[in-house]
Amino acid sequence: MQIETKKQIFLIIIVLLLGGMTACSGRTSESVKEPAEKEIVVEEIAGEGIVSLPPLIQATTLEGDYRAMAHLGLAVTSYAEQGDFRQAYENILCSCVRIQVGEHYGSGSIYRMLEDEIMIVTNRHLLQYWSKDCFVTFFNGAVMEGTLMGVSDEADLGFVSIQTSAFTYQELLAFRNVRVPVKVLLDSDHEEKTENISGGDKIFFVDIASDWRNPVCIEGEVIAPVMFIEDFQTEMLYGRGNAVPGMSGSGVFDRYGNYIGMITGGTLQGEIAAVPVELIERECEKIVLNE
Repeated sequence: MQIETKKQIFLIIIVLLLGGMTACSGRTSESVKEPAEKEIVVEEIAGEGIVSLPPLIQATTLEGDYRAMAHLGLAVTSYAEQGDFRQAYENILCSCVRIQVGEHYGSGSIYRMLEDEIMIVTNRHLLQYWSKDCFVTFFNGAVMEGTLMGVSDEADLGFVSIQTSAFTYQELLAFRNVRVPVKVLLDSDHEEKTENISGGDKIFFVDIASDWRNPVCIEGEVIAPVMFIEDFQTEMLYGRGNAVPGMSGSGVFDRYGNYIGMITGGTLQGEIAAVPVELIERECEKIVLNE
C-alpha cells in the first residue's frame, strides 16, 4: 500500500495498557568525602634547593567520577561502531526505564544525566495521570519517585525529574542518557533531519515495560523519516515494528545506538509512529533548559 494511502487510513492506537501498581522503594544517597589535596615538596637531588611540585593526581571517589562525567556531558550510551544490533541493544539498555502512573504504565528513556538530577522523557498521554504515587523503574531494578517537570504543547511528550541524591553513586555510574545524534545537538534551529536516517533503514526499540527483568529487543525499519500524521497534527517518524502495550515512550534507536525518536502510537498492522528526536530536543530546551 502506498504511503499516501496509509496516511489517509492511518489509525493510531495508543500503546498503553492498564497495569497493576507495585510497591515503591526509596533509596538513600551515599556521601563520600574527597581527600584534601596536598602540595608535595621534594628536595633536589643536587641539594641546591627545595622544589615545590603541583598537587599529584589522586584516586577519585565514586561521587567525583559521577559529577565529572555529568558535568562534561560524558554520561552517554556507547556507540556501536560496527552497526551490530545486539551490541547497540546492550549499549542502550542502561538508558531504558519503565514508568508506573496510577493504574497505567509505559516506557521512557533517560534523556539527560546532570550532576543533581536525571531527566526522563516519555509521552504526554502517559504523564497526564501523574501524581505523587507514580514511580520509575530502571533497568537494574532501582525504583524511584519523580517530579513532573512539564509537558509539550506541540508534541506528545514530557519530562520527569529524579534527584540524583536518591541514588548511591555506584548506581548512578551504571546509568547513561541516550545518545542524541551530534548533528541534532549542533543544529540550534533543528532544521536538519536526523543524520543518515532514510526509508528502509533498520531500527529497534525495547520492551522493558512488560517485565523489566526480561527486556526484549524488537527490530523494525523506517518507512519514512518524516511524515505528517493527522492524528497527531505534526510530523512523525513512521516505521514498521510490533510495538506492544506499555511501549508508549520507548526510545527508537538506529543500528549504532543513536536515539532517533520515541514511540507514541502504533497500528494493528505492525506499524509505529514516533516523535522525531529533533522535536524532542527542541521541546527539551523550551520546557526544561529555558525555564
